[in-house]
Amino acid sequence: MFYNIEETGRFMQMILTIVGQALNAAGYNLEQDQLQQQRGLVRFQKPLENLGEDVYGFVEWQLLAFRQSPVSRFQITLLRNQGRIARAKTLYEHQDEKTLSWVMWHVFDAKLLPNDDAWWEFQDVSQQTHAIATAGRALFGYGIPWLEMHSIELP
Repeated sequence: MFYNIEETGRFMQMILTIVGQALNAAGYNLEQDQLQQQRGLVRFQKPLENLGEDVYGFVEWQLLAFRQSPVSRFQITLLRNQGRIARAKTLYEHQDEKTLSWVMWHVFDAKLLPNDDAWWEFQDVSQQTHAIATAGRALFGYGIPWLEMHSIELP
């Protein structure tokens, strides 16, 4: 299968248009990584000084869009780590990686999605806009609070 490059470019622009200002206002900055973005990965990062020295929070939007399929989908992953590399192996004891849907289901007991590994699906620009807006509301209602928690006591 081959990535749909047009779809991945539009995906990033839609994220920036729909939730970009809110993410920036919350202190999350877009990582400038063209190769990742061409593969559908749009990552924002923020220093989480309240959780320790050099600790960062990351919000990843991962798109799966292939030329062979009329349906595209995306998922949001939340990461916490020491240093600016989201998945680096570090000694930080609270390093974590969870999907937004997992956090909603297991941390907040908010079963608003079909399961704890849900993806937002769409077939056209209208559905994509709605899916990103819906995911953005969930991100700010559940994901960002979890990512920035002072207490790291998690299930």
